[in-house]
Amino acid sequence: MSIFMRKLRGRARFIKRAVWYSRGQYDRECPICGYSGRFLPYSWPPRIDAMCPSCESVERHRLMALALKERGDLLKSGDDVIHFAPERWLRPFLASYGLGNYRTADIREGKADEVLNIEQIDMPDGCVDVAIASHVLEHVDDARALPELFRVLKPGGRFLCMVPLIEGWDTTFEDESIASMKERKKHFEGKRHLRYFGRDLRDRMAAAGFEVDEYTAEGTDVVRYGLIRGEKLFIGRKPEL
Repeated sequence: MSIFMRKLRGRARFIKRAVWYSRGQYDRECPICGYSGRFLPYSWPPRIDAMCPSCESVERHRLMALALKERGDLLKSGDDVIHFAPERWLRPFLASYGLGNYRTADIREGKADEVLNIEQIDMPDGCVDVAIASHVLEHVDDARALPELFRVLKPGGRFLCMVPLIEGWDTTFEDESIASMKERKKHFEGKRHLRYFGRDLRDRMAAAGFEVDEYTAEGTDVVRYGLIRGEKLFIGRKPEL
């Protein structure tokens, strides 16, 4: 058999397998909308069983929702919240907590309630109980954003943070010379990403003043809710006065 025919047969097998997996492999549950059944693939290369077909949440959204359900100290009724680059899948879920002043923010006009730059937040000191930024810090200068997030929190406030992170790396991988979208996609898995965080994210948060905690789903919860094994929600607390 020629090399061409072997390649053609290999591609045909890949396409057949991709179609098979696109139907979903196992029944899952969504802690955001309550859907139960097969999930859909998401992204490219596709992650199997990643997206809830009902509310369109993906793994990181469901992990945050699960953490909020299990950890009553993270979000409370009456809390004032600022949510950066807000995920529409989470908004109804967050609203169910009976929050105080819930505001969304984005650097682009028309994307949220307020236009705010997370590196220089136009808000007074100590004005919110909770700040949320999921998969935001890899897009910005985190050395500027983290102190700003700390500043706007009230004493005892919480910063809920998720980022692409490799636990096996001691330090964050970033390189200012990697500037084009093509090269950023190649190195950081995102065209607009500036870095891939390592374990030192905890040190970066602590340097801004945060007491750092974290939440990771384990065992059957990962399977039940279709989560990424080892993915973490980081919690930065502003110390009480």
